[in-house]
Amino acid sequence: MHWAAAASAGCAVVAVVTHDVAWLCVGALCLALLLQCSQRIVVDGSTAQRFGLRPVVLDLATAEVVRAGSAWWRELFLCGPVLELRDADGHRLTLESWLWDAATRQSLLDAIGAAAPS
Repeated sequence: MHWAAAASAGCAVVAVVTHDVAWLCVGALCLALLLQCSQRIVVDGSTAQRFGLRPVVLDLATAEVVRAGSAWWRELFLCGPVLELRDADGHRLTLESWLWDAATRQSLLDAIGAAAPS
């Protein structure tokens, strides 16, 4: 996360110094990575709350697995299916395996009582 912030700021400085707008595009990509990596999930009793770009509150008592995930490289490079949970109110929580570690994903599956995706 710190590298993305430094690269974003560095690209902005290079863009100003060289008067080249292309560096702003590279800086925007680094900023998007920074925002994506700064997400966090808090499991509190019967709810799971994600903070960050796509905030959501998921009711774990009524949550179910909508789609099982795939390998991180398939999700990231081939746009493969990601682990997706949905509660009775229709709130969806997607857990990309290249962004969330296996322990976080498994703790949410354990909280809803679902089997681990294959």
